[in-house]
Amino acid sequence: MARNAGGCIPIESAYRGLNRSKPEQSRCAILPADSVSLGIRTGKCCSPMKICLLNVLHDALDKRMYHKVARSLVAAGHEVVSIAPGTGAAPDGEGGVRFISVPEALSFAARFWSVARLARLGRRERADLYIAPEPESWVAALVIKMTGGGKVVLDMHEHIPSEFAKFFPACFRGIVAWLTLRFMRLFARFTDLIILTRDSFDVFWTGLKTPRVTVINTNHLQPQCASIPEFLKDAYASRPTLIHQGIFGDIRGSYQLLEAMKQVAVELPDIRCIVLGRYAYGDESAYRRAIRDAGLEQHIVLLDAVPYEQVPAYIAVARIGLILFQPGLPNHTLAMPHKLFDYMREAKPVIAPAFSIEVSRIVGEADCGILVDITSPDAIAGAVLELLRDSEKAARLGQNGRRAVEEKYNWQQDERRLIEAINRLE
Repeated sequence: MARNAGGCIPIESAYRGLNRSKPEQSRCAILPADSVSLGIRTGKCCSPMKICLLNVLHDALDKRMYHKVARSLVAAGHEVVSIAPGTGAAPDGEGGVRFISVPEALSFAARFWSVARLARLGRRERADLYIAPEPESWVAALVIKMTGGGKVVLDMHEHIPSEFAKFFPACFRGIVAWLTLRFMRLFARFTDLIILTRDSFDVFWTGLKTPRVTVINTNHLQPQCASIPEFLKDAYASRPTLIHQGIFGDIRGSYQLLEAMKQVAVELPDIRCIVLGRYAYGDESAYRRAIRDAGLEQHIVLLDAVPYEQVPAYIAVARIGLILFQPGLPNHTLAMPHKLFDYMREAKPVIAPAFSIEVSRIVGEADCGILVDITSPDAIAGAVLELLRDSEKAARLGQNGRRAVEEKYNWQQDERRLIEAINRLE
């Protein structure tokens, strides 16, 4: 295995040889899984199972694990229990799901300690099937299986080798990623199904017989949000408005956005950018100071995350959706973000990173946005100005995205693949 000048194994070498105050409630609510009928709903399962979701980091009302996976399983006739942090926000029985609360894992060490807790609580449930969305919950599910428990499903959301390796000094990350991948392939031999959130993750499992299915982070197909709360209309409807929805921070392009907005504000003084979600990567207070020092307090609006059902209204009031992942992380190169499909569903053109393989493929295939060098504020500002000045192009790209959602990229399609794969485990 190749080493760099300092004797360290580069992380990219690890994968060679594998075939490489509460706002007004929005009325644009997401339709629950069991209320949507498009003629493609998978029927009730022949033999209902008890299914337990094991979560270390995904909270009780997580966008994928609860609003999509759990509720679709309930609608298909299965009994669903979710062991997750943050269940105080979810009344037991919400959406037909029973919740069991566990403490949040706030440190790397706490994530490891959570394995024993999840294994103990999960074993008590005596479920037929355990679904794990993280490496720690996957280990817990395998422990349950090895001690007489039910079958195991890995729902693979992240580029696990690099995400695990990042907790180690840079010099060790390559070998840690390499070892992690070897353990993943070992664990896969005892796993009954692997759900991939993007096709590019299949390379990790080449040559293994473990069944796999791709169920990406699409969203429920529903009409575009046409009923926007007055407070959003008053603040943004008459102004050129952008939106970045979801977790934000330094590695999600916060400072590139800041520099781009300086340029756009000169040309369009009424410009606004809604940043809807937690500032999780970097120092939020430092970023707020940078906004203030740049004189952009009125132009970049940082808002806390809102309930899942309210998100469409915030996107609907904007004109452009932003995806600003910065290069350097495999998770960004192979990203498949919920926000892409959120923007497309509301017929908003997107500005997205050209380097991101899955995102650029979908944006190019659907012709629903502009791909840019996302490290360049000039490129971001140029794309923003182009779309705001050419309303016909923006509308065409937005409608292309909406059409792609209606025809292909929607949860009703992915739900069918999910339920069919799960039912085969009965």
